[in-house]
This record gives sequence, structure tokens and C-alpha cells, in this order.
Amino acid sequence: MHIKEVRSKVKVQGILMMVFAAICFAVLAMLIKFIPNVPLMEIILFRNIPIMLVIPLMIFKKGIPILGNKRSLLLLRSILTIFAMTSYFYTIKVMILTDALTIKQLAPLLSIFFAAIILKEKVNFKQISIFIFGFLGMLLIVKPGIRPDIFPAIIGLGGATLTAIGYIMIRYLRSDEHPLVIVNYFGYVIGLTALGVLLWQKNFIIPDTKSLIILILIGIAGLGGQYCLTLSYYVAPPKLVSLYLYSQIVFSAIFDTFIIKKAPDLFSLFGASLIIVSGYLNYKLKAE
Repeated sequence: MHIKEVRSKVKVQGILMMVFAAICFAVLAMLIKFIPNVPLMEIILFRNIPIMLVIPLMIFKKGIPILGNKRSLLLLRSILTIFAMTSYFYTIKVMILTDALTIKQLAPLLSIFFAAIILKEKVNFKQISIFIFGFLGMLLIVKPGIRPDIFPAIIGLGGATLTAIGYIMIRYLRSDEHPLVIVNYFGYVIGLTALGVLLWQKNFIIPDTKSLIILILIGIAGLGGQYCLTLSYYVAPPKLVSLYLYSQIVFSAIFDTFIIKKAPDLFSLFGASLIIVSGYLNYKLKAE
């Protein structure tokens, strides 16, 4: 009985950490809406500064080799994440918040497809059905057609695709690399790239007090979300806690409605619901 209680407690801790990560990521996305005049790369830089400052200290404290083992793969995964994060932050700036977050959450479903191609994993009928279900939800959000405002959605889909490939790469890395090393590569490669682009384009702006506070909060929310996400996967099986990351769609819809005052339409809400259901079915399939 004692072992069951401990396992139950660990599971609850993992779920709570994942829900808190979802809140942090949803808050981060919402805050981007309030600094429309700050360059995209400057937002990305500030989002990664706390990771660049805090994570190396944690790595040194634990005595973990900071450069990791599979360095080329770590670097490649981080480079993919640069493009994924840039596309995601761009969609947040120009799309309804809930739509942008929902498209990003297609990544776990897309990883089914890429696992079959890259890892040669067998895909069964249930997985194909789940993927189609999620794809239908995406269509309701994107609303395909020849119109100017479809471009951000296509960019978002590209970012979700790169994120899905990144998930597959993490599956290669997690047996040999500590999660903090993966996060550290993520933070430094993206942060330094953002800084380099800003210096090259010469469009770094000195933020006013309000924008600076928001940029700092974005960094804190990003660090909090990344840490809680990593801790959740560390204390509980990913197949049991990954579902709860979809709750950021719910939080973003709340923020859209009550704070940003620009709620998604019924098609987008129904599409988001289909993607959440697809995520749940994928979770149940993994738990079997």
C-alpha cells in the first residue's frame, strides 16, 4: 500500500508540474501580445536569457558535463528549434492566441507521422485515426483558402512540423543526455542566434519601462515553463503527464476572452477541441 501511495503522489506531482508548465507557456504567449513594437528576435533573446543564466549553474552544481555526449545531435536539435520558436512567436504576434497555441500543439500528433518515417516505427489503425482527427481540427483552425491571412497559419504549421522532428530527436538523446543539458543547448543556441540576428539587422531597440518588465516576465515564464516541463517528465512517465500540456489551449482561450478581448471563432474552438481530443486519445493509446 505504501508503494502505491508513493507512486500516486509522484504521479500527482508530475501532473501538477505539467499543468504549471502549461500556465507558464500560455502566460508567455499572452505577454507577447502586449509588446507588438518589440522586434521578434529581441523577444526570443529575452525569453532565453534566464535559461542562459540559471541552467548552467544547475548543471555545474550537479556535476554534469555541460557539453553533453552527442554534441552534433544536440546542436542540430537546437538549430531546428530556432526556426520552430521563430515561427511560433511570429504566429502569436499576428494570429488569435488560441489559434497559434493550438497549431503548435499539433506537434505531438505530427510526431506519430515522423516516427514512422525516421524511426521506422509501425503505425496502426488507431494512430492513423488519431492523426486524421487532429488534422481535421487543424483544417477548422487554418480554414484553407487563397487569402492573405492564411500565411501565418502556414508558418505555424511549419513550426509545428519542426517541433515534431525535435521530439523525435529528443527520443534519441534522452538515453544519453541529462534533460538540463538539452535545455542548456536550447537556450544558448537560440539566445545567441537571436542576438546575432539583432546585431546583423541593427534593429535592437531600447525598450521602455513597460516593455522591459514584460520582456523580463516572458523570460521568467519561459524558464518556469521549461523547468516544470523537464521536472514533470523526470518524476513521472511522459505517457502519463504529456496530455496535460494541452491545457495551455484552455488557458489561452481564457486569456483571449477575458484579457485580450479577442476570442476565437466557433470554427477555431471546435478545431481546438478536436485537437485536444486527439491528444487525449494519443495519451490513452500510449498508456495501454
